[in-house]
Order: sequence, then structure tokens, then C-alpha cells
Amino acid sequence: MSVSGLAPFDRRGHNRRVILDALRRLGSASRAELAATTGLSAQTLSSIADDLCREGLLKIVGRRASARGQPPIDLAIDRDGGFAVGIHVEHGRLTGVLADLGAEIRAETVLSCDTATPETAIGGACLIVEGLVSAAAIDRARLWGVGIVLPGPFGPIDLMPDPLSMAAWSRADFSGTYAAALKLPVLVGNDATAAAIGEHLHGVARDLRSFVYLYIAEGIGGGVFVDGQPATGAFGNAGEIGRMVIGMAEDGWTPITLEDHASLDALRRRLSEAGLSEAAADDDARLFAARPDVVADWRQSAARYLRMAIATVENLFDPETIVVGGPLPPPELRALIAALEPLLPTVSLRKDRAQPRVMMGSAGRASPALGGATLPLFQGLTPQPRAARVPKGLRMARQSAASSGADIRTRPGATNGGGAR
Repeated sequence: MSVSGLAPFDRRGHNRRVILDALRRLGSASRAELAATTGLSAQTLSSIADDLCREGLLKIVGRRASARGQPPIDLAIDRDGGFAVGIHVEHGRLTGVLADLGAEIRAETVLSCDTATPETAIGGACLIVEGLVSAAAIDRARLWGVGIVLPGPFGPIDLMPDPLSMAAWSRADFSGTYAAALKLPVLVGNDATAAAIGEHLHGVARDLRSFVYLYIAEGIGGGVFVDGQPATGAFGNAGEIGRMVIGMAEDGWTPITLEDHASLDALRRRLSEAGLSEAAADDDARLFAARPDVVADWRQSAARYLRMAIATVENLFDPETIVVGGPLPPPELRALIAALEPLLPTVSLRKDRAQPRVMMGSAGRASPALGGATLPLFQGLTPQPRAARVPKGLRMARQSAASSGADIRTRPGATNGGGAR
């Protein structure tokens, strides 16, 4: 298979991920079954599988009875072969989990601390990592990295002030500072996208290639999977579905968004308006027990607007399913999903569906932190797409030309003063 015109391609590294991804989905398989599943030659697969076994990423889980010849040997991912930590950043709180190579949580913790800026929380992040490693009793050298996730949007975006966002974090590049402090690779991501990755690796979306994850929390986030890969957008802000405009205020200029009605923040505001300010400040479990009538009204309002959002998402992305999750207590999340029925007719209204249009996420409150932990695991476990590389000089010239209205043309092989680096 030719790879000319593409970025440098690590074929063996890609094939390692293909094998690991297949075993993640199959659970266990023989070398012959893996060769048939992945399309790799028996020789290539056997060589890479042997390497993965020596490195402790795969293990032999048994031999099958065979009528003749050598009995087939089943291989599986060794869950102790690697670990990662996920940290979910919220206002005043860090939630941390340590997950193994199978995306199973080995230890979790919650730390109340100052999260106003990355600088104020760095000590808390160090305590989280060391505490999780100690609680799980693992070798720190087996940690693949740390995934830190938080609400978006990311970057210097000119929006109205949003109390639900964490601009001091999402507009800063703190990964290098944290990597130095933790002495580990650090990946930063959107909490909803990370939760979607968690559901894909170890949840209800395990066998799905295209789905959308709706994360119902203080705000509302979304994670979009297309052909087995998370779609992050040009600047990391794909899936900010909570900002979907569902109407305009009476002034004709102020947008009314989905999370104005369907988020936990909206429920807290309803409780405050009902004279229950103290209950509105409670944690999620007590929040739903404060006034069942107010909660019921919020649920119906939230379902009405979520039904509209789901219809839009289905018509835009044509997903296999919509997964709904978040920190709501499971009975409340189940009740909210039930209130979505009947769903609006969209392109997803098919008679040959293999799964429901809407499914309940399985990771619960820990889903963003688990998703954070799966960021390093996902990078190592799944095949990564390749993209054509545009030379830097050509890219800059085109950007300059676009701003001036000029037309840039190049001859075959020319780089306009910039080479691939």
C-alpha cells in the first residue's frame, strides 16, 4: 500500500494498534482469528503479537481443545500492561481516576481545591496522581500519561461571559507545566469528548463507529465519533451542543441556548426561583430530592428541547445512536431519557436499526475523568488516521493570499519556500 503524499507513516506502530484495537473489541482471539479480523499476514501478526507479549501488553489466556494439530493459543490484552490517570476539572473540585489498559477503573478520588486557574490547582493534581498510584498499588513506571479534561470552549473565543466555562483553563496552554510537575505526558481535552472516548473504549458504544454523546451536567457538552475517531473540530470545540440556539430573548438579540433549559444549572435556577436556594447548592443526588414537582417540570422542559437537539444531530451526522450520560443519578438519567419519547422523525427513523436511537451511558459521574484516562490509552490502543501534510511555507502563503484576494498556484513538486518538517 503506497503512502506517498502523506505524513511519515509508522506502519509497524499502526499495525500494533490495529491488533490491540481488535483484541479490545473481541476480548480474546487466536492468531489466526486476529489475522482474519485485521487483514494482516500471519507472519506480520505473529511477529508483532510476540513483541506485544514480551512488552506485557498481551498475554496468553489459554489453549483450545483441538482434534488435530497444534491447539490454537488465545491472546488477550493484559490489563496490567499499562495505566493512565484522568483528571476532571470542575469549579472547586478535581475528580481523578486511574484506569488500566482495559479502561477499567482501579482507583478513584475527589479532591476539593482551588481550581480558579491551572496554577492554583497544580498541587492538587500532583496529590491526585500520587494518591491514585498508591491506592491502586501499581508501578508508576507503567503509567502511560495523564489526561486532563474540562469544559470548553477552547481558545481565544469572543463570547459573552459564561459562568459555566473555565476560561482561565480553556484559554491557556498548561500541558507543558503540568507534564513537568507530574513527570508524565499530559493530554488536555474537552470533557464531553473524553467521556465519548470512554464510552467507545469501555461502554455502550464499544462496538459503534459513528455515534454522538450528549453529556448532561452543569452545562451540556457533546462528543462526536465519525468512523471510529472523535471529531474535535479545527480548534478543539466540536460538540459544544449546549450552545445550540433554540430561540431568541424578547430583545431580539440575546440567544436562548439548549443549556439554558436542559442543564443541571437550569434545574438549580428553577429551585432558586422556587425559594430553595440552599437545595440548589446541593450535590447532584440531593439536588433531585429537594422538590420532586420542580424536578418533574424541569425534566419535561429539558426533554422538549433535547428532543429538538437530537433531531438536529441525527439529521446532521446520521449516527448509529445517541448516547446520553452525565453526573445525574442513574434513575434520574433513565427518567430523562424516557421523557424524550416520542422522538421526532429524522433520517434515523429506520426499520432496520441495530440499536435504539438513544442509549444511556454506562460510566456515570466518573465518565469525564475516565474519559480523561482513556485519552493516553486511546492514543496507544486505536489506529490513528493519516493526513496529507501541507508544507508550512505553502500554507502560510495561501493564508496570506486568501486575506489579500490573490490566487496562489504551484507547480508539481514546488514548496513555495517551505519544506515538510
